[in-house]
Amino acid sequence: MTNYTVLTTFPGGRSSANVGDQLIEMALKRLVEREKGPAIFLTIFREDPLDEQLDEINSTAAILLPAFPIRDVPMHPGCYRLVPDLDRIRVPLIPIGANWNVYPGDAESRRQLRYSPETTAFLRRVAAGIPQISCREHFVCEVLRQHGIENTIMTGDPAWYDAARFGRPMHRPEKIARVVFSPPLSAFYRTQAEEVLVLLAELFPGAERYCAIHLADAGVSPFADKRPTNDASMRSDVAEKNAFVRRRARELGYEVREMAGDMAKLDFYRECDLHVGYECHAHLGFFRQRRPSVLIAEDARGVGFNYTFGVGGFDGFVRRGPGSVRSAKEGGTSGYCVSEAEFASAPARPDLVPVLRQFLREECESRFRRYVGVAAYLDETYDQVMAPFLRSPPA
Repeated sequence: MTNYTVLTTFPGGRSSANVGDQLIEMALKRLVEREKGPAIFLTIFREDPLDEQLDEINSTAAILLPAFPIRDVPMHPGCYRLVPDLDRIRVPLIPIGANWNVYPGDAESRRQLRYSPETTAFLRRVAAGIPQISCREHFVCEVLRQHGIENTIMTGDPAWYDAARFGRPMHRPEKIARVVFSPPLSAFYRTQAEEVLVLLAELFPGAERYCAIHLADAGVSPFADKRPTNDASMRSDVAEKNAFVRRRARELGYEVREMAGDMAKLDFYRECDLHVGYECHAHLGFFRQRRPSVLIAEDARGVGFNYTFGVGGFDGFVRRGPGSVRSAKEGGTSGYCVSEAEFASAPARPDLVPVLRQFLREECESRFRRYVGVAAYLDETYDQVMAPFLRSPPA
């Protein structure tokens, strides 16, 4: 039996407890055991220091880094605390499903992006110690290549894959009986989110409608441990936006579901027909169950997934200006829009709702014909790319 250290992005019963991060962690562990056999995982939150556990960590085969967040805060010791002297870590650091995130995350964002010498040095150090860095969408590979890192491979996100669904076709509903909406993270998308809620209520008046909120906020966090993590999700404006979305959703006949901290709550997606919203791992939660989903991109994460899958994706913004430089204090490890200056450079797309309405009508009429290839894409990417990658770490 092999031992691995996992530096998770899921902080457990503290702060936002983003259920999408938990999904990534648990999906990775299941896939590793599928490809490598039974394993023991030493799991530590990535922002916690490793000094006191370093001997135990160095006795494991490797340090797995699911959802490896490439953020210039800098990477070390910002995203990953690790230890001050990285030479004390004697086992390889293996990113799996690396991601990057800025606002708005379009082609101009990629063209402008330049990481600091500190973050670039850390990324190159990680890359030099392993054959390949696993990236969760194609633009991550592009961003790393811009910084001199060539040994990348697009494996997809571990959350793409549910082995119980391998080989199954996409669910193609004749009627939408259950539809799920997921809200944006940024408070600046509050008005657009309300418009989408209204649209779904109009298009599917007889359906059971749900508003699924994947992470807690400062107003409703149920967790005893209130220590903040290095992201912007606990901002007061996010809590105010979420309170508005919850209230408006209920007024429109939605059942609000709080998903934070418990991956089992995602199981109900298996019984739903359609997701439309902003939350990337609600989108992936549907795709992994072979169910249609529409992702409205509010930052680089959504833009990258939408490009990589090629179906069911729309930018929620429209580029108007060159963008602004934010401080790490403003956004921490979060990449979504947190300032007026950012939003001015790429405000909410004014024609999103009519475009979505037309798309959803076409897909309902064709029983989601444009999604037929998603299942085959997931199966082939896993078989040809992700599975071989997961078999490569030392045992």
